[in-house]
Amino acid sequence: MFPPMKLNRLLDENKMIQSYFPSKQGVINTLKKRHINILYGETHDLLGITVDSLKYYLFVSVLCEIGVGVESTVLIADTASTINTSSGDTKIILEEGKRRLGQISEIIKKYHLPIHAKLMSELFKEPPVQELIQRVQEIVTQSPEIQCLLKKTVLQNRIRQEDKTAYKYAAEAIATALLFDLKVGPPRERFYDEAALLIAKKMKRKSYDSIYLTPTYPLGLDFVYFLLHHEIEEFGLTPYKAGSNKLQDHRIVVGKTSFEKVNELIHTSFVPKQTGLPNPVEDMMNIVQLAGRFKKDISLKEGIV
Repeated sequence: MFPPMKLNRLLDENKMIQSYFPSKQGVINTLKKRHINILYGETHDLLGITVDSLKYYLFVSVLCEIGVGVESTVLIADTASTINTSSGDTKIILEEGKRRLGQISEIIKKYHLPIHAKLMSELFKEPPVQELIQRVQEIVTQSPEIQCLLKKTVLQNRIRQEDKTAYKYAAEAIATALLFDLKVGPPRERFYDEAALLIAKKMKRKSYDSIYLTPTYPLGLDFVYFLLHHEIEEFGLTPYKAGSNKLQDHRIVVGKTSFEKVNELIHTSFVPKQTGLPNPVEDMMNIVQLAGRFKKDISLKEGIV
């Protein structure tokens, strides 16, 4: 297990981390425990695995190096992916979940990652998990304060849809996370975690700590785009959905995007001269650098696609 100074350095020097919840010290205290379970969960569309998802697989793998008894799970939220789809698409989405499980397993094998992947539908077969989901859903339905937080987890054009489902997606995400000690996710998930803390207090149980990685930005766009889309500038795109905001032509999809297309996207992307502004190219370089930590023979042309 890392001594405190080394653990602090690991977190301080990692360029992928944006922030923590409820605090950095809380995350450190959790990571110093002998046995912890770490979660990274993602839904999916039908367009394939983004390189931005790979960032998360690699990062939680780094956390596994902290010591004995650290276990990281990539949870493929196949059932959650069907909540806001038509009934005719449900079977296709679930089949895609199984295919994605196979693809992630291949990535884990290729990079020798110390993590494992699991389908949410398998986790939900366990009766205690179903009971927890039901209890969380009841609390969400009865609390305007929690619903107000959950509105912030979705883009403005999706709020009405979430209202209709009584935030079922969020309730399942929170209930699932409460089964773990630490969660890794994108910045927008902070609102889930603030709601989870309130829910955990109502249930008189311990909540979890969270690490938020840097936002996922579209490639191949200039700064004017970010000026006109403040929400994306602040929170970025959904990292694990290539079609987030219909910007699939500005994303890198593992095994699909050609080297020529990757080269074009990088060379036409906005690159800021100062810190604090969206920098999708720097994010890509950080991902490649971290991938090289697990697969030493990675080449620029083969890349991670």
